[in-house]
Amino acid sequence: MKNIIITGSSGSLGVKLTKFFSKKKYNIIAVDNKKIDKKDKLSKVDYYTCDLSNQKSQKLLFNKIKKKYKKIDILLNVAGMIYNSLIIKRTYKNYKFHSYNKWKSVINANLNTSFLTSINCIKLMIENNDSVIINFSSISAKGNIGQVAYSSSKSAIETMTKVMSKELSVLNIRAVSIAPGYFNSQSTKKNMNEKELSKVILRTPSRRIGNVDELVNLVDIVIKNKFINGKTINIDGGLEL
Repeated sequence: MKNIIITGSSGSLGVKLTKFFSKKKYNIIAVDNKKIDKKDKLSKVDYYTCDLSNQKSQKLLFNKIKKKYKKIDILLNVAGMIYNSLIIKRTYKNYKFHSYNKWKSVINANLNTSFLTSINCIKLMIENNDSVIINFSSISAKGNIGQVAYSSSKSAIETMTKVMSKELSVLNIRAVSIAPGYFNSQSTKKNMNEKELSKVILRTPSRRIGNVDELVNLVDIVIKNKFINGKTINIDGGLEL
């Protein structure tokens, strides 16, 4: 049975992915920085709490995973954060600039966490004949006003994925990036009001936002199709920022 790690397992996408793959023939290792309530845990899933941005915490986590599972076949790098802020904003009396600490936090949560988790998983993938790392970018990777840190982190993830695929294919490890548009998820509702979302829908050729199940199905396709490698797959209803 193959072993799959899902990071960010408490978020909208993470929960859906965990439920979806728990019904299939996988050992599910669900990792999040938040502790999952006992009532929300699935019986076939192995849950871990870890600050994935912390190198020491990851080392402890992967020591446990290696001891129990020996190898990892699939990594879904879902964990991350969205942050909105203009580079410069004019206020009544002066100018307000983007926080450097927030910049570092976003880069750390999205890019650094994905890189570090990938490195630790690669160590447990080397002896496999077939493994895949799926990173999560965003439509904002193309550059979205008010998201300089977030857009930069996601653009870097796409480049990282491309390099990973070129370097790791010799080890039979694929790397693919998925760039979602706007979906009916907790993060979308948290970061956009109804008026903003309505404008996005009007600009989207499909005239709606995505369903998280559609994103989950794409992940399943990428895992199954061994010839998908090194690319960023956009799933955004045709929206252009």
